[in-house]
Amino acid sequence: MRFKNFTLLFLMGIFGLFTTNLFAQEDATITPDQIKYWIGEGDTEIIFIANWADPDTALAWGYRTMAETATVKEIMDGIAAVDYRFSYEATESGWLLDIHFNDDFLHLNLTEQMWVSFLINGNSTWDTFDVATVANGEYVKMGDTHCGTLVDPENYIYVWTKEVAPVYPLADEAKIDPSEILYWIGEGENEVIFAVNFADPEDVCYAWGYRFSTGDVIIKHLMEDIAAVDSRFSFASAPSTYGGEMLTELTFDLGEKHYVLSGYNAMYNLNGYQSWYTFDTQAVVNGDFVKWGDYTIGTEIAPWTYVWETPVQPVPVYNATVAEDNATLSLYPNPATSYTMLEVNAQNATVTVSDLQGRVLRSFAVTNTTEPVRIETEGFSAGLYFVTVSDGASRQTVKLSVK
Repeated sequence: MRFKNFTLLFLMGIFGLFTTNLFAQEDATITPDQIKYWIGEGDTEIIFIANWADPDTALAWGYRTMAETATVKEIMDGIAAVDYRFSYEATESGWLLDIHFNDDFLHLNLTEQMWVSFLINGNSTWDTFDVATVANGEYVKMGDTHCGTLVDPENYIYVWTKEVAPVYPLADEAKIDPSEILYWIGEGENEVIFAVNFADPEDVCYAWGYRFSTGDVIIKHLMEDIAAVDSRFSFASAPSTYGGEMLTELTFDLGEKHYVLSGYNAMYNLNGYQSWYTFDTQAVVNGDFVKWGDYTIGTEIAPWTYVWETPVQPVPVYNATVAEDNATLSLYPNPATSYTMLEVNAQNATVTVSDLQGRVLRSFAVTNTTEPVRIETEGFSAGLYFVTVSDGASRQTVKLSVK
């Protein structure tokens, strides 16, 4: 009796070790909060995963529906209808033959052409994919047997241990044709479009045109030239701990609305692709399109790569007139050292002095005066500044040079 019990325990132990090793491989999955691309609408959320062998890849989509359940085929059809990168082949009897994913970088096909194994919540099912159903909170996983681990040879059950990566959504960055640009700055045969997608106070994108005659131009210099002509536009930057300069703030003032792009959230794309060069080193050439954006309102199409889909509208032409073309506004001495005198014929106007980055250094009101107004420039760094007089109905700007 003792011998029989010992033999039974021994055999059970061996079987336990065998089955433990056999089933030790756990099917890799992904949580809903890690999903980047949700397709469909509704309260029922299902995760769809596919595994390929060449190269060893596991990708996941999220699927939402109003129904309580969905067949695996309904899920795959829903994904294929929205995401052109995904497609599949199946027999009329409901057996899957192949699954494809092609995003121009990855071109994935299953290597097993007989039939495809799939799991629901890590468990095998013998239903065909047009019959098997998945409910809220569950996941379905298709697999190429060449990259799977056979954990149950008798029932032909595989698991896939490759870490699952989320599929990123499709998105095209909104652009604008040069013919639509209203406000061109600079001169030359080369043209670049410069756009900013703001998040505050609303999601809106404005674009300027920039012309130049040199072979290329640094983005920061382009922005400085825009700020020098269009005082509605300004930006500030600071040295980055990683080298170069980082944007700290970018603003656009249309009077009734003041748009702000925080440098903390800001990044820029060059021709729709993320640039990893700082904007004080990145050069642009004829035909380029530069866009700053707030990543919180962008669409992430790859890890830390965003695009902005808000339609781009041209900035209106700046209506300010420069003193050389308007005798009612002038400065002397100009260049200045410690002060300059502003001659202005205005009633109830505001005078501001700003630098190239749009930072206001002086601001005061003038009322019913035809006498020159003294502006202190003591402490100003040598360079170019702008003096603007605005009475609500009109706005005039004159350049001030400080030496």
